[in-house]
Amino acid sequence: MIANALRLLMVDDSDFIRERLLLLLADLGSIGEIQSAKSAEEGIALLNDGYRPDIILLDINLPGKNGLHMLKDIRKMEGFSPLVVILTNNTLSGYKSECLRCGADHFLDKARDFQQIPAIIEATWQKLYSQQLL
Repeated sequence: MIANALRLLMVDDSDFIRERLLLLLADLGSIGEIQSAKSAEEGIALLNDGYRPDIILLDINLPGKNGLHMLKDIRKMEGFSPLVVILTNNTLSGYKSECLRCGADHFLDKARDFQQIPAIIEATWQKLYSQQLL
């Protein structure tokens, strides 16, 4: 791990996906802390308790409140603007445009785009570090 590492929150109801993400991200030195939640409600509770991730990996299809609603809640929080990556199997074109309109920074297909996540995280670290925001 490097100094000034990123904090990350992953929100996905699938144990398999969360474990797969942990394996994918294990070798990235730019991540200092990862919290996970199985639902939007758990994720929002972490944020309301003061956890401030730099990046949120967010599924859409969640039990209870869906990821799109969580995204809208995140974007209403004052003084908090994490990078939000939607990671979903629900890739209908209308969903992508809706997520981007609501403030998602990236919209990835779990089946095709999973390997893009490390590059997105590294680019985010580079950007925040160069702006001295870490």
